[in-house]
Amino acid sequence: MDQDNTLNYGLHTDIIDIEDSVIIDVATKTLTTIPGIHSLSPRLYDEIVDGITHAFGQKNLPGINVKHRKGFLEINIYIRVLYGINIIDLAKQLQSEIKQTLKNVLDLDHVKVDVHIEGIVKE
Repeated sequence: MDQDNTLNYGLHTDIIDIEDSVIIDVATKTLTTIPGIHSLSPRLYDEIVDGITHAFGQKNLPGINVKHRKGFLEINIYIRVLYGINIIDLAKQLQSEIKQTLKNVLDLDHVKVDVHIEGIVKE
């Protein structure tokens, strides 16, 4: 794995580069399929990092970040949920579906998904 927000995936002699922006797009699309999620939760840190990453042409979405760890990919998702939803079940479902979607779409096996509940919204 490179440090430049690209995941290198070796298949025999071929290398496939997967940009973090693609991983973020797949995770975001998965979020929209799960009922009970109100929104991504932008944090001050995300807004500062977003300004820096745009200067270098990288994509960062407030509420989702991708980190390259040794041997696996770590995705942190910060969300607000709707009032009355079972938060534990929602978080487990979100983790499972993002992992499964990344496996099916991008053939990524070693992914850790952490879900952070930043608030509850009553509509």
